[in-house]
Amino acid sequence: MQTSAVAGGSFATSEVLPLLKQKMDLYRLVMKTLDLDGSGWATRIGGNINSDLGGSRIAPYAIKAKPKGSKGPWQYYLSIEAETIFYDEAGKKVALYQGKTIKENLTGISLEIIPESERK
Repeated sequence: MQTSAVAGGSFATSEVLPLLKQKMDLYRLVMKTLDLDGSGWATRIGGNINSDLGGSRIAPYAIKAKPKGSKGPWQYYLSIEAETIFYDEAGKKVALYQGKTIKENLTGISLEIIPESERK
């Protein structure tokens, strides 16, 4: 069976908070001002591209959000963006298809408004 090179994959929000904590000021701002959904989605690496990393999620990570303490539906998508670097067994930077491990460096966050018609 062949898997897709790029596909969506869900994750628990707690899995990506360490990435956001690379910039504690952004982490504190997000946690103080937004309520986050317990899960989100991101791109997954296909097993046909790299069998070692197949299924791994990589940035950007998208999580539904709303103002802290607000009632009602999710109003925003919080995007957590990062530089994704792949390494071989010796710790040398390599292309995705050669990678054995992944490191991500936070590059920023953004908010996108969820259209009224799509809010749940």
